[in-house]
Amino acid sequence: MTSPAGFIDFFVLEAGEYIEQLDGLTQRAGGSAPDGAEMQRTARALRGAATMAKLPPFAELAGAVEGIGRATRDDVVDWTPALRSAMIAAIDDLKILVRAARAWGDAETDRARARTRELAAFAPAPRRSVSVAAQPAPPSYLVGEANNIAAGLELLATRPDNRASAGVVLGRVRALRGVAGIKELPPLADVAEAAETAARPLELGEPRLSLERVEVLRAAAALLRRIAAALRDGKPT
Repeated sequence: MTSPAGFIDFFVLEAGEYIEQLDGLTQRAGGSAPDGAEMQRTARALRGAATMAKLPPFAELAGAVEGIGRATRDDVVDWTPALRSAMIAAIDDLKILVRAARAWGDAETDRARARTRELAAFAPAPRRSVSVAAQPAPPSYLVGEANNIAAGLELLATRPDNRASAGVVLGRVRALRGVAGIKELPPLADVAEAAETAARPLELGEPRLSLERVEVLRAAAALLRRIAAALRDGKPT
C-alpha cells in the first residue's frame, strides 16, 4: 500500500466506526431485515474511505454490502437466514480486514474478494428502467469541477481552521455529487464523498481539522486532479 501511515491510521478509525454501525444495524434487526437505507449509506461511506486509503478489495467488499443494503431498501431481495448469515460473516471479515489495513497482503485480498463473491450471489439482477433518465453531465463540466474542487481542498489543507473555505468547497462537492451520471464514475463519487467527510467537522463547529483530515484533503485533491486528467484525455477512471 502506498498510503501514508497517518492516512491509514485515520482510515482504521473511520472505517471501524462504520463497521460498528453496520454490525449494530444487523444485530438490532434480529431475524428481520435491517434498515436498508441506513445500511446503504453507511456502506457507501465505508467504500469511499477504502477507496481513498487505496484498498480496492476492501472497497469492493464494502460496495457489495452497499448493494445488499440498496436491494433491501428497495425490497427486491428476500432477507433470508442465509443472507443474514452471509452479511454477519461479511461484517466480521470487515472487522478483521480493517485491523490488517496497515499490513495488507495477498491473504487479506483473497479474504475480501471471497466474501464479496458470496454477497454478490444474493444481489438481484439489474432491472431495466423504462423511465427517461437525466442526461449525464458532459466530461468538460466534470473535468472543470474536479479541478476546482481540488484547488479548494488544497487551499483548505493550508488553512484547516478556515470555516469559510470549508463552506465553499463543501458546497462545490455536494453540487458535484448531485450531478446526473456521477454514479457511473465510482472513483469520482467516492473521492468526493471522502473529501466531504474530511471537511465536514469545520461546518459542524470544530475549530480546526486534524492532521489526519488534512492528509485526506491533500490525497483527495491529488486523486481528483488525476481523475480530471483521465476524463479530459478520454481514459477510463
